[in-house]
Amino acid sequence: MMKRPVFLFLVLIVVCTPLPATFNAVVDVTPYFTFDNTPSGIEGLDWKQASGLQVPSWWETKQDFWYDAFSKPSFMNLGFTLDTDNVDLVVLVDFMQDIFVQIRDRGKLLTNVPFINGANLDLTFPRVGYLDFTSSSGNLYLSLGRRQIKWGPGTYGMALSDSQPYLDGLYLNVGSDIGGSWRFGYDFVALAFKHYLDIGVVSDGAPQTTFAHRFTFGCDSFRISMTELNNIYGKVPTLVDCTPIALWHNNFQDDCSNVMVDLALEGRVGPVRVFGSLALDDFLLSGEPNTNPTAIGASAGIEMHLVPGEAFGGRDFSNSLYAIKDETFHEEGGLNLSYEFYLCSTFMYNRAVKAGKFTSSFQVNSNVGPKKFYDEDAFFLGFRYGPSTRVHLFSARYETARLGVTFSAQLLSRGSYYIDSVYDDDAKSTNDPFIFTPPVTDVLTLDASARYCPQPGLNLVATLSFTRDITHRTSVFKACAGVEMAVCDIDWKNL
Repeated sequence: MMKRPVFLFLVLIVVCTPLPATFNAVVDVTPYFTFDNTPSGIEGLDWKQASGLQVPSWWETKQDFWYDAFSKPSFMNLGFTLDTDNVDLVVLVDFMQDIFVQIRDRGKLLTNVPFINGANLDLTFPRVGYLDFTSSSGNLYLSLGRRQIKWGPGTYGMALSDSQPYLDGLYLNVGSDIGGSWRFGYDFVALAFKHYLDIGVVSDGAPQTTFAHRFTFGCDSFRISMTELNNIYGKVPTLVDCTPIALWHNNFQDDCSNVMVDLALEGRVGPVRVFGSLALDDFLLSGEPNTNPTAIGASAGIEMHLVPGEAFGGRDFSNSLYAIKDETFHEEGGLNLSYEFYLCSTFMYNRAVKAGKFTSSFQVNSNVGPKKFYDEDAFFLGFRYGPSTRVHLFSARYETARLGVTFSAQLLSRGSYYIDSVYDDDAKSTNDPFIFTPPVTDVLTLDASARYCPQPGLNLVATLSFTRDITHRTSVFKACAGVEMAVCDIDWKNL
């Protein structure tokens, strides 16, 4: 009988054997080892359904737990990419530890390698898989499948962001030069979400479908975009709900539609980049029949490219590599310093009906937990930290061809009225949308990370993080070291 190591080695040779240039095998292995004394898990096997914390002495809500679990790298990605002149196909299967264990037992897992410390394999995959088409002129782009989408010039987005591990949908972009250095772009997105139909799970207001369209005008130093999102719930969408050019907020379908608009600007003068956004989920005017309270999200930032240099040559091993992201005026390489401010008011993204919220549901099948583990408000479509939140973010990044070093300091303040709190007339009348409901939790986080790339396809990674929950006087420390390997791209002979 062939020994297992020999068999795996032969499989690796077959997978990595050079094939036609349009076909590329993906064999990424990224083992990580961590120390993390963050307070672990949820209380029992259920999320708390009211506002507040999952752990009494710690600042995080359930959305933070979900985000933290999926921000960890998978141990292995297997798949392929197929590139032609006009059509691309990407299929990746990522092997991660059981997500439920990561949520429940944080602080106990010292590696992302499955089957260590009692952790099993998570079977919720693939998380990346899509087919896209680009016209020969480059003016038409179409994508269908599963991947991340991030709009906006800042670290966090207010309308569509990468706060969730992926989105399932259709993406269309049409663009054209309109004179001089100016260019026009139009984006249309249709997104679908998990709809619970069995085992007695009740999804309030389901099904849920979200449409978004955006107009963008930009040149070499300035860009402005206007976005509208329409979240349809409780009915099957019609053409009224997704007409590409219509103003959805003028349809007045209050019982089955939640509409949000977003304005984003970005400009660059020399080494300085300035950007910001304003999102309106609701804006109550006198005399309007609408009783939903004002809900606003805003951001502003400035970045300075102080020292020019080469961009980091190491590959991105996260799913962000395959995300649809805006091109910004950010300049890679050398030294960049930035400051960003985010404010998300009390009622942002919210509705009385669960499916009417600008959130995405999620379900995992756990081998070590309650089998089917779900949450109807697992991730925000926009700002990662959700409503009732204010964030100050300072960051510095230095890059060379082989080294990337990042440091950040973030101060977060969050009120106790949150996305899972009761959304009724009493709450609307007793909560000011711009004054956070006490008690307010303040949190300081310091992060440092370094990546070293000895050759393409290989990164050595180390991260350090310190978080102080100022309000609850709780501190945690995280340290991580890992290796990122694109097995088929490494020059093993000259390593």
